[in-house]
Amino acid sequence: MSHTSCVPVPAVGGSGDVCANCGKHGSSNVKLRNCAACYLVMYCGVDCQRAHRNQHKKACKERAAELEDEQLYSRGHERPE
Repeated sequence: MSHTSCVPVPAVGGSGDVCANCGKHGSSNVKLRNCAACYLVMYCGVDCQRAHRNQHKKACKERAAELEDEQLYSRGHERPE
C-alpha cells in the first residue's frame, strides 16, 4: 500500500496541482478541488477523496481546527493562556 502525504506536492512542469490520491495533474480535462475542510490537498473526484480519507483524516482535523482558531482570533476573541 502506498503512502500519500497530505502536504501539497508541486507538479513538475505543470500547474502545480495534483490529486492527493491518484496523482493526476489538474488540467482543462481534470478539475481538481480542494478539501473543503482544510484546503491542504486537492482531489480529482469524490472517489479519490473517499479513498484517501483514512490517510488524510488526522492532518485535516488538525488544520481545520487551526483555521477555525485563526477565524475566531481575527474577530477579536482572546487566545486562552
